[in-house]
Amino acid sequence: MFYAWAAQAAVISLATVVAWSGWGAAPWPMLYGGLVSLANAGLLVWRWSKGVTQFHSDGQRHLRSFHRSMLERFFVVVMLLAAGFAVGLFDAAFRPLPMLIGFIVGQLAWVIAAAALRTN
Repeated sequence: MFYAWAAQAAVISLATVVAWSGWGAAPWPMLYGGLVSLANAGLLVWRWSKGVTQFHSDGQRHLRSFHRSMLERFFVVVMLLAAGFAVGLFDAAFRPLPMLIGFIVGQLAWVIAAAALRTN
């Protein structure tokens, strides 16, 4: 999963550079949106690495762990995106559309990298 996270970071960086140089889009909001998706995947990788080392066979404990992880990631993404939108209210150069595009590119990069690098 760490390799998928690293691939996601590389795709976000590449997309930001391409958007900045090719289309003249503002790079900072796009990079910020990508970093939000990177934080989301980072929390997932962190939980996964903890789960690899801690074995137990309690189904209720697994469900609580899954639920907590989902809520943590949801609230981190919501708060970070809300902070980005708040910055956009005060800074005209920090537009919301490039931020959302960066977030979507990061999420798609995570899904594709995790599926492509999956090992059985």
